[in-house]
Amino acid sequence: MLDAVNFEDTNKPAAVVATTNFLRLAGSIAGANKLADLPLVSIPHPLGNREQAAERARDVAAQVVAAITGEKGN
Repeated sequence: MLDAVNFEDTNKPAAVVATTNFLRLAGSIAGANKLADLPLVSIPHPLGNREQAAERARDVAAQVVAAITGEKGN
């Protein structure tokens, strides 16, 4: 979250990937930093092991790119 806030503060687009259990917290932090439009990409909680986390990252990669570039995701 802090990296995303810092990026947005310097006019660099950012998106946050958060597990479902932390979406509300991520939204609260974004709102507190006047970044209500900060894109939040959700993945299931818990992450699991390294391989499962990597698979989930691959699953949402296009959503993250779309959120940062403003393009429509799949």
